[in-house]
Amino acid sequence: MFSSALNTSSVIMEKISPHTSNLTSWMRAMSTGINRGIMDHAIINDPKYSKVYAFEVDGYGSHISMDDPNIPSLLSAPFLSYTTLRDPIYQNTRRKILSRDNPYFAWGPVISGVGSMHTLPGRVWPMANVMTILTSDDDVEIIRNLKMLLRSTNGLGLMHESVDAHHDAVYSRPWFSWANGLFGQAVLDLEKRKRHILEMSFQ
Repeated sequence: MFSSALNTSSVIMEKISPHTSNLTSWMRAMSTGINRGIMDHAIINDPKYSKVYAFEVDGYGSHISMDDPNIPSLLSAPFLSYTTLRDPIYQNTRRKILSRDNPYFAWGPVISGVGSMHTLPGRVWPMANVMTILTSDDDVEIIRNLKMLLRSTNGLGLMHESVDAHHDAVYSRPWFSWANGLFGQAVLDLEKRKRHILEMSFQ
């Protein structure tokens, strides 16, 4: 996220203050340096998924392979303009994140998706399901996640922070504005990309 933000901000800096080219150059160099560090140290060979992005590295060769449902996250990398959906390493990473091979992935009859170390085991964070929609071009995947989100509100019609994968009445934060705002963004995104999905009935 920081690499992408620096690169984008450098374009703005160049326009609004062309005489401070040293700051623009510094921002671009920092962005490139962060990205180089990721390429050199944060891509790991997973025995099942091939090359994937690590969630965290310690600088000594060790890493953590998982994801967090907040943003920034590995899942949100294309959304943050760090990479693209066509990036094969991202796609490998995404497949692992959205599977039971992710130690914080939870599944159940109500909702399945990425959980967090910040809440109890078995709790899915709807925010990650929304991000799954925002980073997908697969109609089946998008519809599946929309259905799970809509049935996970316990009748309140609001996105929670986390929801028990088996019981929609068990959740944290009945009103989680971050997740609700992101869900609204996903609806607007689908209106542009896949209006036919929004024309379906989800009742």
